Amino acid sequence: MNNIEAPPFPDYIDDEHFHLSKIRLPAFAGMQVTDGPYGAVSAPGPSTGETHAVAEKQLEPEEFRTVVQWVIEHDDQIRSNLLRVLLEQYRELRDFVIEDLDDENPESVVPEISEPDELVSFCGLVALHVGGLSSGGEPFFGIELGCDWEEEHGAGVRFVGSKVVKAGHASDAFSFQDEDL
Repeated sequence: MNNIEAPPFPDYIDDEHFHLSKIRLPAFAGMQVTDGPYGAVSAPGPSTGETHAVAEKQLEPEEFRTVVQWVIEHDDQIRSNLLRVLLEQYRELRDFVIEDLDDENPESVVPEISEPDELVSFCGLVALHVGGLSSGGEPFFGIELGCDWEEEHGAGVRFVGSKVVKAGHASDAFSFQDEDL
């Protein structure tokens, strides 16, 4: 997806498997710029909140647009809920990361963090994965992030509406389950 130039939302393009659109989530501005391969940091400085929205091609285009628009309109609440659960994940993984460090200073790689907003300099948006609308009409989607504390697998948070239903590795952002519907 990183090698395809998607048009700005509400337009989209289709590749072989996906609908793709470029979006901006202002509440996510200030995070890392993670347009590199597999969500790697690709530029110094803070992001503008720009990322890609992506959905499997079998999702109807209107449903894709509806979910993306909903996410754009609710990005403050989504960001708050996402950072809250990521802080829990960060705290759980921090000790494992410290154990695996060789000559690096733990405070420069995984500093002690107490507030969710402190995470923004250690992670960044990779993509908004659109699942569609649930049977109750709520949008379901996932936010994929690149992050310093889990460089290999990234981080992912899946939502139904503004409620977090799964948080973990990046794949959790796009592995939609029947219970999400």
